[in-house]
Amino acid sequence: MMNNTLPKALLFDLDGTLANTILQLAIAASKAAIALNIAPPSIEETKGYVGNGVNMLLARVIKGKFDIEQTDVDPVLLQKARAVFNQEYLKGLDKDYELYEGVTEGLEYFKSLGIKLAVVTNKPQMFAIPLLKCMGILKYFDYVLAGEVIDKRKPDPKPIFYTLEQLKVDKNSAWMIGDSDNDIIAANNAGITSVFFTYGYNRGDSKKMHYDYKFDKFSQLTDLIKKLQQQKV
Repeated sequence: MMNNTLPKALLFDLDGTLANTILQLAIAASKAAIALNIAPPSIEETKGYVGNGVNMLLARVIKGKFDIEQTDVDPVLLQKARAVFNQEYLKGLDKDYELYEGVTEGLEYFKSLGIKLAVVTNKPQMFAIPLLKCMGILKYFDYVLAGEVIDKRKPDPKPIFYTLEQLKVDKNSAWMIGDSDNDIIAANNAGITSVFFTYGYNRGDSKKMHYDYKFDKFSQLTDLIKKLQQQKV
């Protein structure tokens, strides 16, 4: 649902969209695997496993493959892995991440226009808020919805609808921005404009995604918003 008017709200995914956090995730997942006497995942394997929340990440690490259900994993093993992951990830939140080029400048510009900004991530709240704070960008967001706060996650549209309710913005004036099929499918399911970033973890076949805009750099989104703002004036 392409929208060529200036949006009133921009909803961002976090991992792979605003920042490269794969090393953080790989380190914590590896520590969890070692605690279970399982071969730790490589960084590339971890990239392929992320996107559906920590429990699914760990379930995939335990099974050593992507295409599984969380119920395929012994819940006792998963609970043990999650306890180790939580401890290790929280310890490393302030390092081993990289904000993508142009993110801070873009967020600052969007904010100056009065556009409402939100993060809609499947990452747990206990990690998402402190991580955004460590990165120095939490201040730009009017609302952050992390995984495990409501009963659904992307690609279900409920996180988008819930966030728009908090922002008091109509879906026709909002865009969802992300780097994976989770983000684009969620946007499609919600009936809002979607922006696909190619530079993230890129899970899913982009040729099969129905996105409205595709960008290789964050600054291209900023340039588009500048263009729409100029048209408005």
